[in-house]
Amino acid sequence: MANNSSHPAALYKLRKVTRISALVILLLVVVGFFMPADYRVERSVVINAPRDVVYQDILQGDRLPDWMFVQDGKVASFGGVLGKGDSVALVYDKTADQGLLSVIESSESVIRFDVRPKPKVNLVHNEIVLQENEGSTVVKWTIEGNLSAGLLSPYLAMFANNIAGSNFERSLQKLKEQVELLH
Repeated sequence: MANNSSHPAALYKLRKVTRISALVILLLVVVGFFMPADYRVERSVVINAPRDVVYQDILQGDRLPDWMFVQDGKVASFGGVLGKGDSVALVYDKTADQGLLSVIESSESVIRFDVRPKPKVNLVHNEIVLQENEGSTVVKWTIEGNLSAGLLSPYLAMFANNIAGSNFERSLQKLKEQVELLH
């Protein structure tokens, strides 16, 4: 008959690890209930062009799809310029689902628009502020929203600045390059 003297010690260690893991998971769930699922991301860039020139390029149908980065997709091409009340589709490479970008307000100093990335996904409120600064324009882009990913929402909201921030940095850099190249 084999000696099983090592099994009780191994089972004790397994129980201890399992109980500690369960307590850590329970603690994370409880903490998550008290954390907000709201997020706010803000990025800015200085474009070497007057504010009216930057404003003209931002919502142009032939230019918006070139500078606005959409993960695994793009802004649909359209003619003209988006204005208050106008919308444009967001189309994706790997799915037939479409999102929608809808302009709420548009002036040379502030552009507000909502984005619904896909059906049944919460709206993301966007604001682009254009501030003149000695011949150049400071473009400040802010997004705010609320995540609905269950227990993960508060934790995803904590990292939204890093996750979404790189996409907005890419978009703003493309806008800067586009405007400065054309003007």
